[in-house]
Amino acid sequence: MRVLFVSATDRAGGAGIGAYRLHQSLQRAGVHSEMLVLRKVTSDPDAHRLSTRLPRWERARRKLAERRHSRRLRENARQPEVGHWSLNQFRYPIAEAINAFDADIVHLHWVGDNYLPFGELANIKPPILWTLRDMWAFTGGCHYAGDCTRYRERCGSCPQLLAGSPQDITATVIRQKREAWADLPLQFVSISRWLADCAAASPLLKGRRIEVIGNPIDPGVFKPLDRTAARRAFNLPGDKKLILFGAIGGTSDPRKGFAYLRDALRGMSQDSGAELVVFGGDGRDDLDIGLPTHQVGRLGDEVSLCLLYSACDVYVLPTLQEALGNTLIESQACGTPGVSFAGSGASDVIQHQVNGYLARNRDRADLLAGIEWVLAQSWSPEELHRAIIARFGERQIAERYIRLYQTMLGAAP
Repeated sequence: MRVLFVSATDRAGGAGIGAYRLHQSLQRAGVHSEMLVLRKVTSDPDAHRLSTRLPRWERARRKLAERRHSRRLRENARQPEVGHWSLNQFRYPIAEAINAFDADIVHLHWVGDNYLPFGELANIKPPILWTLRDMWAFTGGCHYAGDCTRYRERCGSCPQLLAGSPQDITATVIRQKREAWADLPLQFVSISRWLADCAAASPLLKGRRIEVIGNPIDPGVFKPLDRTAARRAFNLPGDKKLILFGAIGGTSDPRKGFAYLRDALRGMSQDSGAELVVFGGDGRDDLDIGLPTHQVGRLGDEVSLCLLYSACDVYVLPTLQEALGNTLIESQACGTPGVSFAGSGASDVIQHQVNGYLARNRDRADLLAGIEWVLAQSWSPEELHRAIIARFGERQIAERYIRLYQTMLGAAP
């Protein structure tokens, strides 16, 4: 079986990491898996940069489409602090590059930034499986809708635009997606139940079959390590309760909810013996939370990340909207319980008061209560590891995808 992953990147950002880990998991399960990416980060010979697969004139067409996409985004100005947007209206012949791999299955992942224009899907010859890693496939432009539910009504009057109107760009994009995909036999996977429910409520994907399969994790890499040694590695105090926060974008991405964590921790007693550890930012932020804080900056490898999880007593991801939460899975695999807000993909990872705490959404007091509850418990890192691997271990996840591929190809699973 030959599978081609189409993903904007092979390892940048949570969506890219999730796609690349699945690619590796499938390879270890015996599947011939390759990737076609716009931005290559790894040295993996089976991850192919799109520019090496396009003739010179097609590369020029892609660059022109990219510029037109950027200009269209600028023409539709958004509210401050709005998250990432993609329109993907501007076509270039990427389908030809995809078809040249002669794959049995084309497996789409995060394809924003006009990497895969939606009009090109009809030109892809093999069966298409699309793993939803955010909300973009069924919205008019945003990757996360926040409090807005207009994607259930074909968008328009977008609250994320400075000048939304009933026939704004979001209504146009939804209509164009519907026309482009109406007759295509697309198969979808969502990485969480919450995201699947959102997709099923949208006019674009309503009635489509949507499987729920989480992101895989390698139990040989993410596992509990000696806490004392891990703290020494980061020069962290050995006698304190350490609260860990981290995300791509660090404390600057409003959707990751650091402001809620900061407000919650300001209510923690100075006598608690707790200190905060932050990774993912530039290490120079003035966090002003009233507790001693250790900023370790960006971590470039999984071993360092595993050490940091193992060094801490609780990992907090106060995300306001999350497709799943790779970092929550990673922390659990390293034996560190998690705290997050209920209401999105984090609920697929954290089982309330079993392996962590799900606070009421945007409730700072309950977030603090959750942190204090976790710190007061006695946890077995080995039990946390075994439980999360049983649900998200790479072998289990790969087997589920292989069965789905076989069903799509009409083979006996």
